[in-house]
Amino acid sequence: MIHGLGFLMRRSLFPKGGSLLTLALWISVSGVALGVAMLMLVLSVMSGFLDFLQTRYTEITSPIVVIPKAEVGGQSTFKKTLESIPGIKAVSPFHLSQSMLIKNGVGGVTLEGVTLEDSKKVTPWEKIWIDKPNLDPTIPNWIWIGKGLATKLNIKKGDTVQLMVSGDQMRTEPFVVTGITKFGIYEHDLRYSYIDLKKLEELFYRRPLEPLYKVALTGISIDEGVQKLKEQLGELATVRKWSDINQNIFRAVQHQKIMLFWVLDIVIALAGMNVINLLMMSTYQRKRDVAILRAMGMRFKSIVLFFVGQGTVVGIIGIGVGVLLGLVLCEVVERFQPAILSEAIYNVNKLPLKVQASDVSLICVMALLLCIVFSVIPALKAALSQPVQALRYE
Repeated sequence: MIHGLGFLMRRSLFPKGGSLLTLALWISVSGVALGVAMLMLVLSVMSGFLDFLQTRYTEITSPIVVIPKAEVGGQSTFKKTLESIPGIKAVSPFHLSQSMLIKNGVGGVTLEGVTLEDSKKVTPWEKIWIDKPNLDPTIPNWIWIGKGLATKLNIKKGDTVQLMVSGDQMRTEPFVVTGITKFGIYEHDLRYSYIDLKKLEELFYRRPLEPLYKVALTGISIDEGVQKLKEQLGELATVRKWSDINQNIFRAVQHQKIMLFWVLDIVIALAGMNVINLLMMSTYQRKRDVAILRAMGMRFKSIVLFFVGQGTVVGIIGIGVGVLLGLVLCEVVERFQPAILSEAIYNVNKLPLKVQASDVSLICVMALLLCIVFSVIPALKAALSQPVQALRYE
């Protein structure tokens, strides 16, 4: 009986000579393969966006930001406390303010005050500066501006710009542009500028402040770092991860990835419906073979498993071809980037791709389950047929 099932399976899946059943078989395989490949490509793009955001926003805000809740003994004391915690590589104090920058027009800016030596230990400025900046310490009023803002206001390194300072009356303060930065996040490069922390306190707050602190880690994960900081600092400060600070953007991309997965699963489901057509044709063409096997004593369960197995084999072949095609598509898109993205809208001007094994595994499992489910209806139809009626006119 097992030999008979194997013979029937070979005749159904790999019939000799060309036939309509052969065409239907490869249409089913192609449909599943195309659905799997397209879903792989889309999820790879979404995973690439998540990885891109994590990399870029970690560079902007650092993996962890510590926000003191009250006076904590002064900047130098609190900074030393942070640096003494195991796993903390470096600490950089900073603060934020809002202003207007004037030069060939007006642009609103978020000013971040930094201390240069500390900041270099936390933020990889060498990758962010477009070219080497002028770090001359004798320049009292230096400013780094984003590439987007520099382009908007036609500003070049070495130009003098005016920053609007609020107080008893509005006034402007001249600053020399010593560097142009590009983080790769369009909105950030259009809005953020960097000046010396002490200068920011002097101009906008008129007193020393308890700053916020960016933290770089070594040898531990972000979650472990957060846990250690919370244990050591207790109620003195709030500890936040980069994903908490930018949670709206991060969650939006995650939700889009989940929605696209389920939407594109419909494409695989539509392709899987070809399996129903294939197996319905197979049950019609093989009704004589099935009837003989039923007459020889094959059980209902065996007939069902035979046709479900046929659909499963079609699914496995389609999934295998689809995974290979998806990898090729991802490689082609990665090498020959389509110029379809506006940096002003999507924050990137090329598609970031990242093929994740977890995504591929999930796609394969869902595709296989759909193929198996769609095999059940024809399998039940074949199993419920009566041998006498099938052989009556043979």
